[in-house]
Amino acid sequence: MWIKDEHGLIWRSRNLDAGITERRLRAALRAGDLVAVGRGVAAESAMLGDAPWKRTAERYRLACLAAAIAIGHDDPKVLSHESAAAILGLALLKPDRSRIHLTNGRSSGGVIRPNRVIHHGVLPDADVVEVDGVRITSPARTAADLALRLPDFARTLTVLDSALRMGVDRRDLEERLACQKRNVVAARHALRLANGLSANPGESWGRAQMITENLPVPTLQSEYHLRGGRLAIADYDWDGTLIGEFDGFIKYQRETRRSGQTVEEAVIEEKRREDALRDLGLDVVRWIWADLEDNRMIPLLVSKLKRNRIVVA
Repeated sequence: MWIKDEHGLIWRSRNLDAGITERRLRAALRAGDLVAVGRGVAAESAMLGDAPWKRTAERYRLACLAAAIAIGHDDPKVLSHESAAAILGLALLKPDRSRIHLTNGRSSGGVIRPNRVIHHGVLPDADVVEVDGVRITSPARTAADLALRLPDFARTLTVLDSALRMGVDRRDLEERLACQKRNVVAARHALRLANGLSANPGESWGRAQMITENLPVPTLQSEYHLRGGRLAIADYDWDGTLIGEFDGFIKYQRETRRSGQTVEEAVIEEKRREDALRDLGLDVVRWIWADLEDNRMIPLLVSKLKRNRIVVA
């Protein structure tokens, strides 16, 4: 029906050239069949996914792709910061998707516009990679740039956790943060505490709250063999006594369930898993995203730590 490029993007000019009318394009946008992702470029709404958070993330990713394609390879600017993270799959905590971010490859000339931020910064060849046909800052450069820019410890820890999980070398990040830039002390502090075993932004945020409150730092992703030969991997583990579990946005999403499994069946299976962990003599504490948002996780955890005689400062 539509003329799409290799990314699924629908460019107005290409479709007009193919005989599709302006009226038809506008009608599809009004009906919600198409979603604008940039000036003169749209995507089919169905390709963005079902969950609102997923649609928002995918729309931003496509907007970043469209912006980079429009710029072209002859322009020295490349996608960076939040925009490079979106293309790389570098997970962020509460990312700001209001603007496209680019770095200009120069030591000056940065500018902030309503829908775009141009950062100044020299870009060695090793700091630029090509992904999906567009040029972006490398994972290590992207993580370091964000660590120096993000506004708080939790967000900084999250991006560094994600970079390590992706395979970025910790020494590379340390070298990049061996500089005299604004926020570098906070970034170095977060890097010392970063752990690539943290599986997602919610788990990183939970650990950031624990660190901020001077609670005992748990072991991550401990393995326990349950009855029947099943393997359970715990998000957080305190001394083989208390297990912490974060139930995030995608815990029971369709793509994380087994084929044919309903949400109700997934919830029951998770309850059985928790019972099996308790059978091993472990206590279990769980929390959800709203508990992190509303500062309920820490009191809940402190109560459980004290109940299990785990020293709390």
